[in-house]
Amino acid sequence: NLQYAAVRSTANGAPFRAMTVRDTIGDLPAVINGASQINMEYQNDPVSWFQKKIRGNMAVLTDHISKEMNELNLIRCQKIPKRPGADWRDLPEEKVKLSNGQVVDLIPWCLPNTANRHNQWKGLFGRLDWEGNFPTSITDPQPMGKVGMCFHPDQDRILTVRECARSQGFRDSYLFAGHIQHRHRQIGNAVPPPLAYALGRKLKEAMDSKRV
Repeated sequence: NLQYAAVRSTANGAPFRAMTVRDTIGDLPAVINGASQINMEYQNDPVSWFQKKIRGNMAVLTDHISKEMNELNLIRCQKIPKRPGADWRDLPEEKVKLSNGQVVDLIPWCLPNTANRHNQWKGLFGRLDWEGNFPTSITDPQPMGKVGMCFHPDQDRILTVRECARSQGFRDSYLFAGHIQHRHRQIGNAVPPPLAYALGRKLKEAMDSKRV
């Protein structure tokens, strides 16, 4: 019977440290909700080997654009604490007045009423942890989506196209096309380039070994 176990000896090496959110996107400039400037300066130097590799020789940052949330969801995002694990359960039980005069509940009414049947809706309206990793890449990042943890660790917005692309291993030189929703879909539906490269390399090795 085949058994699996964690690495017990590091005599011949050790696993690489996991890439964190900070390692991946910590060098990117701050932008706001609904940011739409396609090209901009990096402003900061890379601070991790991953950032150096993913940037390559790019002089201009592209696709650092963010989906625009409506007024209510932006207010909710601003109320989510900037700490690891924060999500909708950290929202205060209060009402807010919108610019059109409408008064609404800050907490979406459906979440507390159905939380017991859905693992407390953990992660909805959630912030990423700088020292953690990215959740599953999806085609439409939104706070009430299947993977609701889509808020930047300390900025009040949804992750940008470029941040999502980096989480999948796309180099900054890779350009996406179409509306912002189409760009997110291209990333979410893709096989991560590093994974595709690793699979291709091993498949080639297997095919070459059969020819010997």
